Amino acid sequence: MKRTGRLCSSAHRIACHSGDAYFEYCYLLDIPKALNALRKAGGVEAWHGDFVKRTRATKMRGEDHAVIDILAMAAAYSPKRGEPLNVELPFELETGRLKADVWNRWLGHDPVRFIPRHADAFRKLKSAYVDCGLADELNLQWGARMVAQELRAAGLEVRHEEFEDSHMGIYYRYDVSLAYLVPRMAR
Repeated sequence: MKRTGRLCSSAHRIACHSGDAYFEYCYLLDIPKALNALRKAGGVEAWHGDFVKRTRATKMRGEDHAVIDILAMAAAYSPKRGEPLNVELPFELETGRLKADVWNRWLGHDPVRFIPRHADAFRKLKSAYVDCGLADELNLQWGARMVAQELRAAGLEVRHEEFEDSHMGIYYRYDVSLAYLVPRMAR
């Protein structure tokens, strides 16, 4: 998982804290923001060069986050040698149109989609803990609900919780998940 989301597994148990899921809600909103910044800078390499220069002199700007997020996801889901920064973006820089083939590669990594495709492997797990904040800035609460549903459909015992918080500062939730998972691991 990326960002502050964490995925850990032990003794056939799994926990997911604010993990990226249902990419339409967590990534598509950043694409127009990234497009604007990349086009304004003159492309991926120009933006990156300016970003490195700026952050060495001062710090990141708020609008940098969307570009960094999209570039990081492209590095994970659509790396491609020979492209700027060796990543293939899921959209055309000129028009903003999604590139269906690249976007579909991203979707192949979406837990909402890969859990049903690999249900037999997930059935080997005994239980799962899934949580998210109700005010998650990346809209991950919706994906968490879908992940919990898909895990249940695969036959897992699932505890799904939502907290009155956001995406950051979630470390206190680890105690909650461990309180659920550890007794089950001892069985």
